[in-house]
Amino acid sequence: MALSCIMVLCLMVYRLAEWRLRQQLATTNQTVPNQLKQPTNRPTMRWMFECFEGINLLTLPSPGGLQILVQGLEPLHQLVLRLLGPSVSKMYESSN
Repeated sequence: MALSCIMVLCLMVYRLAEWRLRQQLATTNQTVPNQLKQPTNRPTMRWMFECFEGINLLTLPSPGGLQILVQGLEPLHQLVLRLLGPSVSKMYESSN
């Protein structure tokens, strides 16, 4: 029963992210490439997650604490992050 509740919660978050992205794409009149490299304003989150593969988070010790670097962000990633909102964008910011 607990596993079912967790799965339903995960699917709800997944669907809300997809809805938010599609809503923002329609509002701003923008598109992202689909699997066939054609522009679409109705991408699936499954495809967006695949597009985000290869992004690395690098944590380095520094005199002032830990320095976190995000590697591999491309313009598509930055667009999707901006469209999902500042709370999501903040997770991908490098910090010193």
